[in-house]
Amino acid sequence: MPRLIDVWRAVDPEARLLGADPADTTVLVRGVARTRAAPPHLPPPMTGHLLVVDGALLDSIPADRLLAEVAASGHEPAAIVVAARDGQRLPDWPAAGFPVLLSHRPIAAVADGAAAYLADEPGHLARLRAELRLAAAEAALAAPMPTAPASLIAHRIRRGVAVVADGEMIALHPRPAGRALAARFAAAFSRLFGTASARAAASRRLREGMWVHEERIRPGAAVWLFDDVPMSRTDEVAAEALGMTLRALLRRPAAQPTAMGLPPPADAPGRVARGAAAPARGEPFAETLLAVARANGRVATAARSLGVHRNTVLYRLRVVRAQRGIDPRRPEDALRLLREDDRSA
Repeated sequence: MPRLIDVWRAVDPEARLLGADPADTTVLVRGVARTRAAPPHLPPPMTGHLLVVDGALLDSIPADRLLAEVAASGHEPAAIVVAARDGQRLPDWPAAGFPVLLSHRPIAAVADGAAAYLADEPGHLARLRAELRLAAAEAALAAPMPTAPASLIAHRIRRGVAVVADGEMIALHPRPAGRALAARFAAAFSRLFGTASARAAASRRLREGMWVHEERIRPGAAVWLFDDVPMSRTDEVAAEALGMTLRALLRRPAAQPTAMGLPPPADAPGRVARGAAAPARGEPFAETLLAVARANGRVATAARSLGVHRNTVLYRLRVVRAQRGIDPRRPEDALRLLREDDRSA
């Protein structure tokens, strides 16, 4: 049986929760009922259903009176969704004892959409999975870097999205109007990724008060969704679709250093072999090393001088660091590279 958060995210992810604990949105939903603007306003009593309220009804009936009528009629809704008109101003919603959502979609669209989701949740998720996989792949083909598909998914599902690879956050996209939440997630970054217990569950609530969902891409890389309400089945599908695309983008390169203008790897990974030659001039990886060295280790400055994205520079640095142990962000490596370049000029 679907939860309220699953129905909410599938039907109208932009709906707003009014005066309730977000944890209450995990309640199960059995069915859908809707009010009428004219008497009799309420349908026959139901238990555990989603009651969709016509916003026009609140022009003549105060919210507290409507809640009293709901209680007196024998209704025990899992939640109420108010389908308000665009621009309609609603007073502060009184405590209801169950979640109340405010949507600006038409009442028929909310009620029919919720009923369709309840009738065929697996089919809905399968269609969404195919749609998001295609969209993420197209975004990656247009701009082959993790930020492109991650930004698309964040916009489509209205969730914050972060991509982490090899200890670095290489993409961070807030949901619309969610920059403060993204800052909180970034602040939790070191604690979240620095402990072995961080991956105890794919979806959970952090002590910072936000909910997160993790989708592993490969060892050392993952997609994280984050928001201030619990994660839903829609979010799990979106993270899976994005993870498939990023798995191709972040696939570890084969160990073929000479094909990229790099010298053979050092005997001791992570250290620069004494007397080893610097990468050949004119190759993208060599030019990247020199650009970072000349920029005193500043990646953004080096990216601008090369005319490439910052993430491209970070990717090349990771490859060279893994295969040769060279990192021009370390002063000793930068000095050696610059000396080698001066001698070969």
